[in-house]
Amino acid sequence: MLRNFVFVNTYSMPTKDSSHRHALKRVSQISICTVAALVMCGCASTYRQGDAASDSLNKAATEIRAESQAIDATLASLDNLVNQPGPDLRPQFARYNRSLERLVAASKRAEKSAEEAKQKSADFFESWDKKTADIKYEAVRDQSVSRKTQVSDEFNTVNSRYRENQSVIEPLISYLEDIRTALSTDLTMGGIQSVKTLADNAAQNAQKVQTALARLSDELYDSGARMSSVGPRNQPTAVGGAGESTETDQQQVQSSTLNQ
Repeated sequence: MLRNFVFVNTYSMPTKDSSHRHALKRVSQISICTVAALVMCGCASTYRQGDAASDSLNKAATEIRAESQAIDATLASLDNLVNQPGPDLRPQFARYNRSLERLVAASKRAEKSAEEAKQKSADFFESWDKKTADIKYEAVRDQSVSRKTQVSDEFNTVNSRYRENQSVIEPLISYLEDIRTALSTDLTMGGIQSVKTLADNAAQNAQKVQTALARLSDELYDSGARMSSVGPRNQPTAVGGAGESTETDQQQVQSSTLNQ
């Protein structure tokens, strides 16, 4: 009988109850970790949205600078064609045509990047409002509301200025396209002379646009910096124009028209 007896250490074998308790404990630990992770993600997500909005504003500023460079290149090629015409006008006209197409493409990219910046900023401000509503202490909540209002007002000002500038750039591009159309049907020395005054007029109006674009690019970078969790960055040198513009300059840009 002893030969068939097998010693079993019951102390080391988990009972049904102990297994159940162990499983519950494990589920509880996982749940706590999951909730903690979600809370951490929730806290971090809003400032990450701010970083995304900041990046989009920086991108918009870069595209504005590219648009300004494209204006410079287009005007330079038009000036070369009108004021230094060669014996064969076709290569110079082709350069003007290519430059103008690049300007149109740059303007579209600037428009797209501005729309993306507007949407990402709106998402950021919406999340900010939701997070502020969860703050229990009134003094802290009021401070957050005040800060959000300041940042959003500054962004709205920059966005409004972009719209004003774009309303001037579009007529300038149309004007340059009309000059191209006129030359495409009359690419002769006589045709060149007939658009010379028009080209000079475009260059004069473009100077006002360039001043506004330089200021706008700086303001977009500044607005992006106010939404970023990263420290201040060095702003790139403004392209295509004069440094600081006054309110009078801005009004001139808004009211300027291209005289036919």
